[in-house]
Amino acid sequence: MPPVALGPRSWFTDLRYLDAPNLIACGVLESDAGLLLVDPGPATTRAALERALADRGATLADVHAILLTHIHLDHAGVTGTLVAAHPAIQVFVHEAGAPHLVQPDRLLQSARRLYGAMMDRLWGAFLAVPARNVHPLSGGETLSFGERTLAVAYTPGHARHHVSYLDRASGTAFAGDTAGMRIRGTDYVLPVAPPPDIDLPAWHASLDTLRAWNPDRLFLTHFGPVADVEPHLQAMAARLTAWGDAVRASLEAGGDDDAHASRFRQTVSREVEAHVPPALVPAYLRFGEPSASWHGLARYWRKHAERR
Repeated sequence: MPPVALGPRSWFTDLRYLDAPNLIACGVLESDAGLLLVDPGPATTRAALERALADRGATLADVHAILLTHIHLDHAGVTGTLVAAHPAIQVFVHEAGAPHLVQPDRLLQSARRLYGAMMDRLWGAFLAVPARNVHPLSGGETLSFGERTLAVAYTPGHARHHVSYLDRASGTAFAGDTAGMRIRGTDYVLPVAPPPDIDLPAWHASLDTLRAWNPDRLFLTHFGPVADVEPHLQAMAARLTAWGDAVRASLEAGGDDDAHASRFRQTVSREVEAHVPPALVPAYLRFGEPSASWHGLARYWRKHAERR
């Protein structure tokens, strides 16, 4: 898919993760300082990113900065590789994620436990980013790149190191995973809630933060622009609440976690299949893997019970 316009001097591209459409999107903003990449994806999609830039008459040498919503591999994995090839690239990331870009050993150990032998095929190399290139954010900043300005908000819930960016010129709120996933051509919103950082109250507050920006559109890494902002945020909040209640009820009932997660996956899969065109169902269930979300929400409820 060729790059698609978002607004003035802004566009996005499908990174064709695992050679499939509608899985990972990268936002690109043009500025007098150079190109700004929002969530450039994993190392395995670098070639697709380079092709998209070439379609617009640009190369990676034209990139001034990478804006990360968070450091999960599907969003940030290629960052160190790009900086190694082009050391002038600056990287903006939440302060809790910054140390893991500079020293990614713990992050990679955790990922290898999860993905095992599939790690390299799925994500490729995750190289460290030199500390001098990393700009930690806490939320509340305004970033200026030539004439282009972006507001930064702290938007935890999916991850404790999650931020979102509002591009004032295009009215686009780059929401990462905070507003869930929704593939173009459907109105079905799916939370992505894997362990370990899920925090339901924080997540609902982050949806309110996005709403307060009053953007013209949301931009979801999975997948693309959403123009009906308020209905989308309402649907996301309702599904978060429903999922949280369902997982809490299954914990209260007792029994085996994996069995509960399997039943939850079956329930969500049936709902997705009822609301989404058949061709898009695999994409929803790949990045919105319901069993992983059951475990993420279960971890939240158990931590919540320990604090009481």
